[in-house]
Amino acid sequence: MRRCKDHAPEDVPAALDRTLRDLQLDYVDLYLIHWPIRMKKGSVGFKPENLLQPDRPSTWKAMEALYDSGKARALGVSNFSSKKLGDLLEVARVPPAVDQVECHPSWQQQKLREFCKSKGVHLSGYSPLGSPGTTWLKSEVLKHPILNTVAQKLGKTPAQVALRWGLQMGHSVLPKSTHEERIKENFDVFSWSIPDDLFAKFSEIEQARLVRGTSFVHETLSPYKTVEELWDGERKMDMETGHGPFYFELNTGAKMPSVGLGTWKAPPGVVGEAVITAVKAGYRHIDCAHVYDNEKEVGIALKELFSTGVVKRNELFITSKLWCSDHLPEDVSKALTRTLEDLQLDYIDLYLIHWPFRTKPGSRGWDPEIMAPLCLPETWSAMEGLYASGQARAIGVSNFSTKKLQDLLKFAKVPPAVNQVECHPVWQQPGLHYLCKSTRVLLSAYSPLGSPGSWVKGEILKEPILIEIAEKLNKSPAQVALRWGIQSGHSVLPKSVNESRIKENLSLFDWSIPPELFSKFSGIHQQRLLRGDFAIHETRSPYKSLEELWDGEI
Repeated sequence: MRRCKDHAPEDVPAALDRTLRDLQLDYVDLYLIHWPIRMKKGSVGFKPENLLQPDRPSTWKAMEALYDSGKARALGVSNFSSKKLGDLLEVARVPPAVDQVECHPSWQQQKLREFCKSKGVHLSGYSPLGSPGTTWLKSEVLKHPILNTVAQKLGKTPAQVALRWGLQMGHSVLPKSTHEERIKENFDVFSWSIPDDLFAKFSEIEQARLVRGTSFVHETLSPYKTVEELWDGERKMDMETGHGPFYFELNTGAKMPSVGLGTWKAPPGVVGEAVITAVKAGYRHIDCAHVYDNEKEVGIALKELFSTGVVKRNELFITSKLWCSDHLPEDVSKALTRTLEDLQLDYIDLYLIHWPFRTKPGSRGWDPEIMAPLCLPETWSAMEGLYASGQARAIGVSNFSTKKLQDLLKFAKVPPAVNQVECHPVWQQPGLHYLCKSTRVLLSAYSPLGSPGSWVKGEILKEPILIEIAEKLNKSPAQVALRWGIQSGHSVLPKSVNESRIKENLSLFDWSIPPELFSKFSGIHQQRLLRGDFAIHETRSPYKSLEELWDGEI
């Protein structure tokens, strides 16, 4: 591996020759650029005055000459972000074979991993145990409760489990030890594996980069003025700037990602690509429904994501919903079976009753002549059967008022895990929030941006207070609306088919709204957008007025 002060093209061959002499070898199997940093020749330490502007194309060209000579059988890089690796690939004649980076259960490098896989570059994990024993790295990787729980169940050490996790993730691992017993222990990772149910738990570990690279950052002397620039944004969710929650725990014990991709009004021909884009960007929750008429295309996208190794099924949280025409107990199971077939799944993570409203079997729409009497206790009993069978890992409701949720909790044997409702800065639902928190039902917010571009006429993102806060925080109004939701204690389900907005909507975890700005949201005038007029009829509907549908919460 080449030092930062040997980046000048004329110094590259001399640096490898020195290494070969020291190792007493004729060639190295792999030679890496150690950091995307250049320092003055002969300099000592990481002092700002020693930093120089890197010329990576020229350095890489000199590396390629070593490959041509046979002295380096393969070339690569270390500590390169996805962007820096992508920039190098654009100019490289000989593409890098490896990117060696920090990677362990507490810094899983999902984005970089997916990028490397797509470009045929192998990811190699240094510090796979978090570098315990070093003085300058504050590492608690091997003390993580999930790692220790898995280790105890498998009769292995936390270190062995961390290394085995890396191998099963598809990257090489480079544990360091000078202790004979631990050296042998670290190699004992091939006669066993982590089963799927335990492997899935690693996705619940909050992420923290240990090697931050602050020594290479300087406002005037370094090419990188911030840690953000050094890693091109790939430092989110670290210990100093991580602002969760990244997941909400359901009353079943399952962890639901705090941000999901909504698919309502996402048209066929577009929704599949949006799902693929979102998952590659880091989304792990997709919100679907039979009535959206796009579950088949979502299913094709999910199959592609699984088959190409972008994610495993147990790494995604998929929600779907029972439509109003399937409320009869004998139709509930059939409806979920149809959804599972369309999504090409064996189970759903969360299945919701879409509305507290019933229409005739096989019907579509909201015409008065297809409205039917409610049978919610019977419908819920059938939902409980799906939970018992394992086809639905959690069950819940959508569009339930505080009173309707209270009524359901009185007769439910399996309490609902979630109530998915309209919730955003212009309709904050404080009463429903309070009930949900006190009964351990998670509130999940659809239309958290007010559904701009849909038939729901929402001007949420034009709200002056939201715009004022966004300007002060240098964020978009959409990001502030979503961050408000997460800080309020509920999950959010923004819908977009635009790649840049999909990514922007997930960029919520390296900042937060400070208390003095958060308090301003209480000054926003409240207005429900999705009023539900379509469910009202004087004689045929169970609800003769909006007041009855929402039990006064309008």
